[in-house]
Amino acid sequence: MTHLAAVAELDPVITQIAEFRDAVAAWDGVTTQAEAIGRVRELERLKAACAAAQARATATLEQLRHNEEAVRGVEKDKWGKGLGAEVGLARGESPARGSRRLNLAHALCKDLSRTLNALTVGKISEEHAHVVAQETSWLSAAHRKQVDALIADRLGTLGPRQLAGAVRAHAQQLDQIGAVKHLAKASSERRVSVRPAPDNMAYLTALVEMPQAVAMYAGLRRDAATMVGTGETADPADPTGQPRTRDQIMADMLVQRVTGQTTAPAVPAEIQVVMTEATLFGRDETPAWLTGHGPIPAPNAKHWLTNPDLQVFLRRVFTRPDSHQLVALESRARAFPEGLRRMIMLRDDVCRTPWCDAPIQHADHTEPVHEGGETTYENASGLCANCNQIKENNRWRHTAQQDGLEVTTPTGHSYFTATPPVVNGKPPGSHPPPEDDR
Repeated sequence: MTHLAAVAELDPVITQIAEFRDAVAAWDGVTTQAEAIGRVRELERLKAACAAAQARATATLEQLRHNEEAVRGVEKDKWGKGLGAEVGLARGESPARGSRRLNLAHALCKDLSRTLNALTVGKISEEHAHVVAQETSWLSAAHRKQVDALIADRLGTLGPRQLAGAVRAHAQQLDQIGAVKHLAKASSERRVSVRPAPDNMAYLTALVEMPQAVAMYAGLRRDAATMVGTGETADPADPTGQPRTRDQIMADMLVQRVTGQTTAPAVPAEIQVVMTEATLFGRDETPAWLTGHGPIPAPNAKHWLTNPDLQVFLRRVFTRPDSHQLVALESRARAFPEGLRRMIMLRDDVCRTPWCDAPIQHADHTEPVHEGGETTYENASGLCANCNQIKENNRWRHTAQQDGLEVTTPTGHSYFTATPPVVNGKPPGSHPPPEDDR
């Protein structure tokens, strides 16, 4: 019997939820537009009710874990360590998202009873509830409850942005000194991040103070509008001289100003692109893979490599001929050698924890060194800093397998992530030589 089946026997509600889920999946037979809209509306309210039920279960889990750890004599400041990651795994989400869900559940069930009730009856969505919790996160419990009461009548009548503004106004009025401190703390958390976007694009996001953001955007918009007005819209990187839109000029101008380059494509940075020998030198169309970001069409990758402004270095990677999983990297203790670390990063692409898409920051020993774990490719995982810390919490276990990684949490639930082929999109066994040069 699986662990989940054993829990279901003790809690018949789990079985009821599973049966209801199957019943919902089988619903069909809409014949009119009015029926379709009616179902969309009621299903949205059902999603909200489920989110509220998840929040209540999550808050109860937190309390039960704290009670258990108190009995075991765990220091209070260590209660609940890694619990957010457990919630994320149970929801099929990253540890970071799981922590946000845990914080939301705590706020709703402890201080935001009216917001929780609105979510339970389907009056608002989980996004609205998150807005209320986030905009009041810095308040005392008493002030948070006051804001919850003040905005109760407006729940379900405002969009997320309007709701955020209304909640923020009440919060700042109740605690002006705290608001100043909160804004100062927010300013200290300014940062820049990058995440993949569809079609081989990416979002470069800068979290800065509002006046600075507005000034930067206004400057780009003003200068781009001037170029459009004077007819200076030709793309310097395009030999055909195709005109650019204002938005395209703004994007190119941002890249040029940040990197100091005269044209946007000539950016000095190390980028690891994995592609087959047949794709690089022949006509094979297997997509290349940009480490940490995803696939790119073979023609685009080859076009990048022909850019005269780039310095290109080639390194051979060896994969299994059947699964195309990485087995060796051409390369010229306890810490992983640089060549082995590169190999781990190429294999795992992003953090190896299930559903965590964060960039790899640590080459981690899956079986800890103090338990006899060796510094080898097979006993290594590429993890983000957060997942590496979570792994060290009591009763967490990572188990390396030939085809992936299994993560076991303190409740006994296990989650598996498979090791991907180093070049995704290449059918297993489609490259016959035993040593596959990449």
